[in-house]
Amino acid sequence: MAIKDMSQTRLRAWAATFFWSVSGVWFFAAFFSGGGAEEFDTDSGRHLISAAGILFGFVGYWATLWLTRRRGDEVVVDERDLQVSARASQGTLVAVLMIMFLLCTLLWMTHEADGVLAVGWMWFLAYGSMVLGLVINSVAFLILDGSMGGRG
Repeated sequence: MAIKDMSQTRLRAWAATFFWSVSGVWFFAAFFSGGGAEEFDTDSGRHLISAAGILFGFVGYWATLWLTRRRGDEVVVDERDLQVSARASQGTLVAVLMIMFLLCTLLWMTHEADGVLAVGWMWFLAYGSMVLGLVINSVAFLILDGSMGGRG
């Protein structure tokens, strides 16, 4: 399907999937390079690289929102788009909560004997949950939109 034939909401979902996936891989690579969670909190270079990855996601998606904004009297979002978005958001909430619960439980089980958890894991949980939620939401929208006979 050509970009010009896509609905505004579908195009934005594709853009979100791209920008936030790249941002997530960028953060993941910066986080686990050079020592992982144990050294992340004291490595300002990796903080800067991680922040640049997150900034890439925000700037890319905001540019998409601006470039696909409503022009004139055209209808860009209908009731069906709103219904698909609502279902995608509900599914995203459940998925992110389950994944974060499992990740926190895994971290606890892994580090329980140590009695401490590296502060770097808090960075990972914070940035990771945000990126995970944004990617899952956009992918869920694309799947639901396609399964409900998407209009482009």
